[in-house]
Amino acid sequence: MKILKYLFLLLLLLSIGGIVFISTQKSNFFAVKSIIIKTQKPAVYNYINENTNYKDWFVFNKNNSLIDFKYSINSIGVGSYYSWSGSDGEGKTTIYFTKENDSIVQKTNLDGALSETIWELKDTVGGTKVTCIIKGEMSFSNKLQTFLNGGATKVVERNLEQSLKNLDRSLDYQLNTYSVLSNGVVYKKGCYYLKQTINTKLSKLNYNIKILIPRLIKFSTQNKIVISGKPFVIYNSIDESNKVSNISVCLPIKSRIFTSSVSDIICNELESYKSFKTTLNGDYSHRKLAWKKAKDFMNNNKETIDQSMPIIEIYNKSSLDGLSPSKWQTSIYLAVQSKSNSNAEATTTNNDNLETTELVEK
Repeated sequence: MKILKYLFLLLLLLSIGGIVFISTQKSNFFAVKSIIIKTQKPAVYNYINENTNYKDWFVFNKNNSLIDFKYSINSIGVGSYYSWSGSDGEGKTTIYFTKENDSIVQKTNLDGALSETIWELKDTVGGTKVTCIIKGEMSFSNKLQTFLNGGATKVVERNLEQSLKNLDRSLDYQLNTYSVLSNGVVYKKGCYYLKQTINTKLSKLNYNIKILIPRLIKFSTQNKIVISGKPFVIYNSIDESNKVSNISVCLPIKSRIFTSSVSDIICNELESYKSFKTTLNGDYSHRKLAWKKAKDFMNNNKETIDQSMPIIEIYNKSSLDGLSPSKWQTSIYLAVQSKSNSNAEATTTNNDNLETTELVEK
């Protein structure tokens, strides 16, 4: 009995000693890793700047699928964040600085321990050099875990190196997995919608769209306005020579409302019209190809584009749904001039329900 008591006391002393030893170890760490990715810098920047993508490539633990992720309403740019919880703890990463196509700085709180992550992008032969710098401190639970696996810096370096390799593979797959489908001539059902109109550089088109859609959703929520479908964009004009566009970012709503005369968000009505529908499955970088295929298909089928009507894109599946780029789905509509031939119009009426569901139903 005395032997068991002594063994118990010995184990207790060893445990206390181990805890004291680990707690006195340095909690600070610093890691730097780089990789050359065969993807252009703007695409890499946009991918890293989108918080919903991190679950697909950044190493949080051995199995990211077991982690619960949450995101800010606006998932890109300064102030946006993603948070997670899993077997390795709870954390939150917030973007607090960005320089377009150059660098992104994040702050992370992991179980109360703070760290900073810096992403630097440089053009290089064959693609983009991505350098990631992580520095900060660890909580006791993290120190215990990393102590058993070689030390804080080594663990962070291993995870970071694997994350960069995953980033390369994920970018290649997510950006290059796409398809463009021609759906033919349909009747686009109308709706009431909220809109905010801006002029934007074509290079910042996707960025501005992702900023404005959450604003419209927030405006609708605050004013108890019923949203009746997926967000969409109206291209009022496109100046290819100066690489700028005037767009209206829109959110369909159930009924007409009236906003303040000083508000930059207004309510409008989209009337039903005959159009040619094209579906882009994949990243928005393939938008031009989808537009070209739509115009080529119309020309080959002797349909005439109604230039008085703008191009419309509806985001059926997007990052707002927590989906990766390869799973995005965008419907593109080009207005078609009506023909006097009633038979041509009759062939399109079967698509009416599809278009009503797509734009009007939530």
